[in-house]
Amino acid sequence: MTILRPVIVIVLLLGIGAAVLYGLWHVMNSSGAARTASSSTPGGRRLGAGGALTTNTAKHSIPLEAVLDGGPGKDGIPTLVDPTFTSIEDVDSDITDTVDGILVTVGDVAKFYPYNIMVWHEIVNDTVGGKSLIVTFCPLCGSAIVYEAEVNGKTELFGVSGKLYNSNLLMYDKTTESLWSQVQGEAVVGDLTGVSLTLYPSQVISFKTLREKYPQAHVLSTDTGYRRDYSFYPYGNYDTSSDLYFPIAITDTRLPTKEIMHVVNYNNHSIAFKVKDLKPGVVANVDVSGKKLIGKLEGGEIIITAESGEKLPGYTTMWFAWAVHHQQDGIVWTVAPE
Repeated sequence: MTILRPVIVIVLLLGIGAAVLYGLWHVMNSSGAARTASSSTPGGRRLGAGGALTTNTAKHSIPLEAVLDGGPGKDGIPTLVDPTFTSIEDVDSDITDTVDGILVTVGDVAKFYPYNIMVWHEIVNDTVGGKSLIVTFCPLCGSAIVYEAEVNGKTELFGVSGKLYNSNLLMYDKTTESLWSQVQGEAVVGDLTGVSLTLYPSQVISFKTLREKYPQAHVLSTDTGYRRDYSFYPYGNYDTSSDLYFPIAITDTRLPTKEIMHVVNYNNHSIAFKVKDLKPGVVANVDVSGKKLIGKLEGGEIIITAESGEKLPGYTTMWFAWAVHHQQDGIVWTVAPE
């Protein structure tokens, strides 16, 4: 597998600010300073101890030269497994009303995964209401996606490989160490190439909205078993800059590079809704090869409904990360400028 220069070099070449450089250095060097964690400790248990990937690179659906080395190696960004949660009343002071996070509900159980924790771990292997799920977040493309943790009929654990494809997280499964595109939900290198994960419904909401709508929710605790400054954002002004750290195969200029989109799959298409345009009172009507979708913002959550009445599971991502994969099957909804 082709391995390119570490992210530190790329950051220097791009001339990105010192805060970003420090943050990425912190990510790559703080993993060795973690406290001991096991299944009996508050922080949960460890997925793996790093080392070299054993991925079978003879099987792949993407060019191997397009798989880039992100800097931290395998498990350099430590995944959380069955972590500790806390009540809304007892959350750490780092979790303020303006903090966004991933909301997952299974039956009467609601769990919230704050971005300022997810940015340091990227994957949480968790069980919600008895259902095994993979809660994922890629800071480089703002993609917050939840999948069912079942692969070929068995519950699987996932980790951060340290590799990227089109500036997006490549996860790896513990059993075969195949590499999985987070934003595609599919194995792209390794023995499981071509196998897909099942998307599970989730929402990106603020902690304020969570407090108001889900007062009994469980919030991912900052007591993860790792020493991290969860009040510090390690990517500087990345979210507000148009720059990308890593190359992508296709640049689509119809929308700003990092515009936030809500995405659903329906009738053999991927439909991306511009989140900023889904304001209260706005109804998005989308024709998908003769079948209609309706999108609304209800109580701070984006609800996409098929004409049958079925609510469709969706995910959040930046524009570039969606557009690079959906030039053929993609449909974009925005409010036309006046």
